[in-house]
Amino acid sequence: MDVVLSKKLLNLLRRGGPKELMELSRELGVNIDKLRGVIEELRKREALKLYVESLTLVFPGEKLLELKTLPEILLFNELKNIGRISLRELQNRFSYMDPGDIKAGLGKLISKGVVTIKKEDDVNLVELILKEPKYIVEVEKIINKVLNYPNGIELGSFSKDELNLIKELSKRPGILIIKEDHKTFIRKGDNLEQVIKELEEEISSLTPDIIVSGIWKNKKFKKYDLNEKPFVTHPAKLHPLHELVNEIREIFLSMGFEEARGPLVELAFVNFDMLFQPQDHPARDMQDTFYIKEPKYGKITYPDEIVDHVRQTHESGWVTGSSGWGGKWSINEARKLLLRTHTTAVSVRKVYELGEREAKIFSIGRVFRNETVDYKHLAEFMQIDGIIISKNGNLRQLMGVIEEFYNRLGFKDVRFWPSYFPYTEPSLQPSIYVSKWGKWLELGGAGIFRPEVTYPLGVKWPVLAWGLGIERILMIKYDLDDIRVIYENNLKWLRHVPILR
Repeated sequence: MDVVLSKKLLNLLRRGGPKELMELSRELGVNIDKLRGVIEELRKREALKLYVESLTLVFPGEKLLELKTLPEILLFNELKNIGRISLRELQNRFSYMDPGDIKAGLGKLISKGVVTIKKEDDVNLVELILKEPKYIVEVEKIINKVLNYPNGIELGSFSKDELNLIKELSKRPGILIIKEDHKTFIRKGDNLEQVIKELEEEISSLTPDIIVSGIWKNKKFKKYDLNEKPFVTHPAKLHPLHELVNEIREIFLSMGFEEARGPLVELAFVNFDMLFQPQDHPARDMQDTFYIKEPKYGKITYPDEIVDHVRQTHESGWVTGSSGWGGKWSINEARKLLLRTHTTAVSVRKVYELGEREAKIFSIGRVFRNETVDYKHLAEFMQIDGIIISKNGNLRQLMGVIEEFYNRLGFKDVRFWPSYFPYTEPSLQPSIYVSKWGKWLELGGAGIFRPEVTYPLGVKWPVLAWGLGIERILMIKYDLDDIRVIYENNLKWLRHVPILR
């Protein structure tokens, strides 16, 4: 036990009342894990006591931290200066704000009787009715108070009227977050004075100076309990997801593959068009894909000949033997910038760069889908993608590579089911049998790139391709039933989860 730290801690408790654990850590300037060890030793000697209080705290949400206020307060302050304005002009003045926030703010002002919207000469006009609304005054007071406490403020510190408003605000995404928290408090114990006195005379470790000087003759030695469990430490280690990514990388490298990388912000031309995905496909809607707001368009740097071949393939099939998708292919649609929806964008780039030469390529990276987050879906996740360009490549070779990959990951039962994907034909669904769950699980897609993908890029050789999810593999390895656990940064789980290599 650290005698010096113990004395400082006990003297603090002697002079004042109970102290919160985190507050003590800051005041003493010591790591909280080290402090916990000292506190536990002193608790056993009844020099101090511990108790836990459950608190309900209010935190500012992500949207509130971004705007530093509420959308309706910003809109009200603008209208207070001008009184009346067209809805379109008001929206233009707040173009930096999400349209949904403007709509929510106006809706709140209308419901509280602060503004009204009237139509005159086919123009929607927003007009201020109340110049000093009670709602704005009250809600601004609450917001300023919460923003002053980014680490949370007790719900009990608000009045009854404020609590009603807080409850209302907490229902809006990103404004206020209410959650339970537990705080540990330390107060002086019955033997505090006695233990301080003993610490003055106690030797916890021998040094050459203590032995030579003879000081030890008049001192007491600290008693050691040989049955006491040692203080638990948590050494640094990689996150399980990073460990899995490293393991996957090692497997593919050992199988003779080369790793490729690509940009997170991608052209629709690469992400969709080069993969023969029609421009009116549902996956290209904003409900499924994150498009970049500014700049909206990028430059297609591929040769005009390649772009024209892609265009002809979409419209009529070109020389691929396909009839294409018909209609008029839009270069502006292809120039749109987006967050890549799959690492297959990296693969198709490599097909063009490598051409007809024997190659084995894999990529690991983040992809983005405009998904509703739940126990099995994320808006941002990891994906493995790979291609084999081979003059004699075939489906059996593709199945063998994927089966070997899963075998090396520890999954021995691998099967393939016929499937459909827009840019491969034939297509397969790799599945593995998870004995502890007693069922087969699908983990990705695979197949041979269609001529509509490879011919416009100058490649007529077979290109074997696959895309596999990483988080799903991690869930199987660690028996997780909620994908969100992987990204929650739950220290309790991270400290005790084994590294399965």
